[in-house]
Amino acid sequence: MLSLILLLTFCTLIEAFSKASERFSTPSNASLLWGPYRPNLYLGIRPRIPNSLLMGLMWSNGNDPLDISKNLRHTCEQNEGMAGYGWTAYDARIGGMQIINDTENKLDLITRFAKVSGDESNGQWGLRVKGIPRANAHDHQKTTTIFYLGSEDSNSMMKCTEVHKINRSNTDVICGGTTVGLSNFTVQIPAHRPDSGSLQSSSVKSLTVSSDTLWQAKSIFTTHLKGSESQEGMIANDPGDGNLHFVQKSFDGGFEFDVLFSSDSTSEAMTSSSLAKGIKDALFTFNKRFQSVYSPQAPFQDEQHIKFSQSLLSNLMGGIGYFHGTSKVDASSAPEYAETESTFWETSESARSRAVAEEQGPFQLYSTVPSRPFFPRGFLWDEGFNLQVILDWDMDLALEIVASWFDLMDKNGWIAREQILGPEARSKVPAEFQTQYPHFANPPTLFLVVQAFVAKLSGALPFSGAPSRYLSDSVAGTLFLQAIYPKMKQNYEWFCRTQAGNLKNYQLPGADFNKGYRWRGRTPQHILTSGLDDYPRAQPPHPEELHVDALCWVGSMAVVLGEISAFLGEKEDQEMFSKHKTDIVRSIDGIHWSEPDRAYCDTTIVDGKRVERICHKGYISLTPFLVGLMGPNHSHLEAVLDLIRDPEELWSPYGLRSLSRKDQYYGTSENYWRSPIWVNINYMVVQRLLELAQQPGPHQQKARNIYTELRLNLGNTVFKSWNETGFAWEQYNPDSGKGQRTQHFTGWTSLVVKILAMPGLQSKYQPQMPGHRPNAGDGWGTMLTFMVAGMLLVCFLFRRRLLRVWRGLMET
Repeated sequence: MLSLILLLTFCTLIEAFSKASERFSTPSNASLLWGPYRPNLYLGIRPRIPNSLLMGLMWSNGNDPLDISKNLRHTCEQNEGMAGYGWTAYDARIGGMQIINDTENKLDLITRFAKVSGDESNGQWGLRVKGIPRANAHDHQKTTTIFYLGSEDSNSMMKCTEVHKINRSNTDVICGGTTVGLSNFTVQIPAHRPDSGSLQSSSVKSLTVSSDTLWQAKSIFTTHLKGSESQEGMIANDPGDGNLHFVQKSFDGGFEFDVLFSSDSTSEAMTSSSLAKGIKDALFTFNKRFQSVYSPQAPFQDEQHIKFSQSLLSNLMGGIGYFHGTSKVDASSAPEYAETESTFWETSESARSRAVAEEQGPFQLYSTVPSRPFFPRGFLWDEGFNLQVILDWDMDLALEIVASWFDLMDKNGWIAREQILGPEARSKVPAEFQTQYPHFANPPTLFLVVQAFVAKLSGALPFSGAPSRYLSDSVAGTLFLQAIYPKMKQNYEWFCRTQAGNLKNYQLPGADFNKGYRWRGRTPQHILTSGLDDYPRAQPPHPEELHVDALCWVGSMAVVLGEISAFLGEKEDQEMFSKHKTDIVRSIDGIHWSEPDRAYCDTTIVDGKRVERICHKGYISLTPFLVGLMGPNHSHLEAVLDLIRDPEELWSPYGLRSLSRKDQYYGTSENYWRSPIWVNINYMVVQRLLELAQQPGPHQQKARNIYTELRLNLGNTVFKSWNETGFAWEQYNPDSGKGQRTQHFTGWTSLVVKILAMPGLQSKYQPQMPGHRPNAGDGWGTMLTFMVAGMLLVCFLFRRRLLRVWRGLMET
């Protein structure tokens, strides 16, 4: 009894200390107000406020003053003569550093961004831009830089003035104004320091343009540059009032300059010295947290792999964007969209061609992006994968993004699978892909993020990331779940209703299967809505076919909703979703398992009544395993593991192929999901293998072996390609391991950060240190150490439960 009282007293002290430290260290979401939230630009800064400030950076080689626009950099583009670019260290709350290796302009550009007072209402931040001529540059290489700022608020204006500090061409530039959501602010670009390079000339141009065209700053600048009649490649100097201001500088050799934002809501103005300190603090904080959250495990513990992992994590967070604007939606609800006719893909296409999309909104979205140059917008299918990386780093940031997505849900429970908000986002999307359809679904990966949050909130999973208000205050965590749970239920109901399959011909003998689904939006060659695009399916399409992956994703949603309802004490819902899961698991095995093929397959109807399983072994065959619907004793688990490890099917030395190499469609046609290695699916496999490897079961050792090999293969593949090219890639070639398709794909490819941080599992026991011989004294010392460590661990993990016991003892 005395030992229990001492233990509980000790836990009380730990709880009090924990509460106090959390209260003073938990960040406010005001620290997320500003950021490089225009991810389609090499550097574009804005606040998470609609119709507010837009800022950006452009640069070009200035050796030919009459041809500045030739290699003028602004938007991220593929194949633009870059040897690599991206954030080497970045945290969304404090900032970090980006390096751009511009080989065509023979310049390495370093941008350092730091938020110094992020927890104050409008904050203050600074940007330091440094240019270093590359080794093959001319002795007196000239570079021109253009920093611009514009206001989307049509009712406000800004004014820029020059303060002559050094000489006519080297001045302080100060811009000030007020816009929606921001108090009075100033943006200062201090005079160029003589010790940081040679400034040849500078110019400030103030304009008034349509607020709808601000995002086209590059074309506006080049138009005015051509009309300036300057022989030095400089825009006409004309500072003053306007809603768009260009600050151009021309340098000879290396250079460095600052941009400082200050708000009246902060106590002190931003300075270059406070920026320098902010940059130093940001990099220190990032590196320290990385060691505790994502330090790579054996055999990836060398400096190169650490740098690689930090780069992927930083570019994922550095690609977070804030978007606002209208969305094009086909709200016609055409009857053809039910897709019940025998040639439904043709009648649906005809209906789409007749429909007139309407602009709905405006909406706001805070989201990661898959790729800054090619996909700089939010994708529903991608987001759940991307946020699994961010959740472990900064839980509150991940949940802020989750909430932003669910805020887009319409009254029926639909969330558009691709968010193309406003003209800047549309500029990157072909017209035929801009319209969204309220009967189109996508794999509901956001549910996986909320599932992980519940596990951490309940203590089932550890958390070592940034201090979280949701974990430090269980009430706040519960309130978040109570707010988002009804939306998730509605989204689940919408999915089940709109993607429901026709099961009238699936009444198999002795069974009562009542769950089956198919993705709407199918064509003979594609199901874009499934996320697997050109993955082969039944030919020809049939209105009564059923897709195994669609059913499994519904099962995953049911599992997550069941866990949330259990946490919230919603007993009726918990029982309902438990039954849904049971029905779905039974349907997966009864409808979609093919014993001759030893695999899960899609099904279709032949000759009007006969059920036929269409087996294209690959990623969809793994879906029951991927979403966690197969336990360690499942009767088909061994067949799934064999499919994974078979070199004639999915296994390759670089990762798992998307389609079996035995399949007739392997590597054919578009070959998007017909052979390449995709990191998101490989991550799900590794995650499940690790779970099996760490729990008793008949296939534990096999899972352990496959996990060890696959983790090693994936880590090596993505690292080698990054090391050779400077980029993470959308997919990887199964024959060579080389990255391909979209470059700078730092969305779900960043899941490699989690893979590298997973345990090595090379052996069950740590080897004894060489030369050490145990003795009796060692035994007692070791035992005492473990006892103390155990007490501390128990206190920390079960502190709330132990405190309840303590209070109960005190009351009695």
